[in-house]
Amino acid sequence: MKKVMALLLIILIGVMGIAFLEDRKQVLEEETEPSPTPSPTVKTVVVTMPPEPEELPDFYDTDSLLVVANKTHKLPDGYEPSDLTRPNVATSADWLLREPAARALEEMFAAAEADGVHMVLGSAYRSEAYQRQLWNGYAAQYSPERADRISSRPGYSDHQTGLAVDIVQGMNSGLGTDFNETFENTPEGKWLHDHAHEYGWIMRYPKGKEEITGYAYEPWHFRYIGKEYAEAVHAVDEWETFEEYFDVEGGQEYKE
Repeated sequence: MKKVMALLLIILIGVMGIAFLEDRKQVLEEETEPSPTPSPTVKTVVVTMPPEPEELPDFYDTDSLLVVANKTHKLPDGYEPSDLTRPNVATSADWLLREPAARALEEMFAAAEADGVHMVLGSAYRSEAYQRQLWNGYAAQYSPERADRISSRPGYSDHQTGLAVDIVQGMNSGLGTDFNETFENTPEGKWLHDHAHEYGWIMRYPKGKEEITGYAYEPWHFRYIGKEYAEAVHAVDEWETFEEYFDVEGGQEYKE
C-alpha cells in the first residue's frame, strides 16, 4: 500500500511539473513575442496656395487716389472729380477737394493746430480752364519755359485731380514765404515736412528732384495718396518722389 501511495505521489508531482513547464513556456513566448506594430497616424495636409500678387494701381484711373497727373500723364479732357467738397479748415478762398482728401486735410490741420502751428489752405482743386488761365499768365509774365517749371499746362496739373493742396502760413502770412522755397524754414513748412505723411500726404515736388517730377522744388505743395502709401514713401527717403516710389514715368518733357 505504501508503495502504491509513493508511486501515485511521484506521478502527481510529474504531472504538476509538466503543467508548470507548459505555463512557463507560454509566459516566455508572450514576453518575447513582438508587440503588434501600431497603425500609422494619417495626417491631413492642407496645401495653401500662395496669394495672388496684388494688382498694380491704375495710375490712369481717375477714381484712384493714385491717379497721376504730370508731364507724361495727361488727365482726360475736361476731367472734374465727382466727389468735390469743401474742407473745414482755414482757407484763403472757397477751395474744394475730393472727399477723402478733404477729411484727411481736416485731420492734419487739427493736429498741426494742437502743436501750435497755424496753417491756411492756399490752393486745392483747379479746373482745366482755371489752369489754362494760370499757365498763360505765367508764360506772359516770364516765358513758356519758366512757366513749365513752376506751373502745369491745362490737363496735366496735379491740382486738377482734387487731391493736391498748396499750404501757406497762417498768423505769419504776408512775410514773403508763401509759394516760395523759403516756406521750408517756417513753422508750417517744418511741421509739414515732418508730419504730413502721417496723415496721408507727401510733398509732391521735393528738393533736388526736378528732372524726375518736371517741376521746381515746392515745399508747400502736398498730394494726398492715403496713409499707408504716404508712410511707405516717406520710409524710403524724406525726399522720395511719387514717380520714384511707384516707378511711374515723369520728366520735364510734355507728352500727349
